Amino acid sequence: MTFVVTEACIGVNDQSCIAACPEDCIVSRLADRISVIDPARCTNCSVCFEVCVVGAIFPQDQVPLESREFVYLNALWFEDKDATRARVQEIAAPCHRLASH
Repeated sequence: MTFVVTEACIGVNDQSCIAACPEDCIVSRLADRISVIDPARCTNCSVCFEVCVVGAIFPQDQVPLESREFVYLNALWFEDKDATRARVQEIAAPCHRLASH
């Protein structure tokens, strides 16, 4: 099992989870708008879950139903960054439009 970053992380610049991760398996790039956890490297230590300031990280088997796509997106980032970035952008767009009104 691994931990998964969900949509609550989109646009969040806090990197507490990255600093706390003892396995260095969390990646955050400006172009991504979200951090991701490498499922091949995550050891399920739960440190990232404990320090996440926005409650965006969940154990894979506890990701809320409405956020299940992020299990796939976290893994996809390590295979196809462009596809992941495009999908995160699509997810973020409606939220951004609502916030700007």
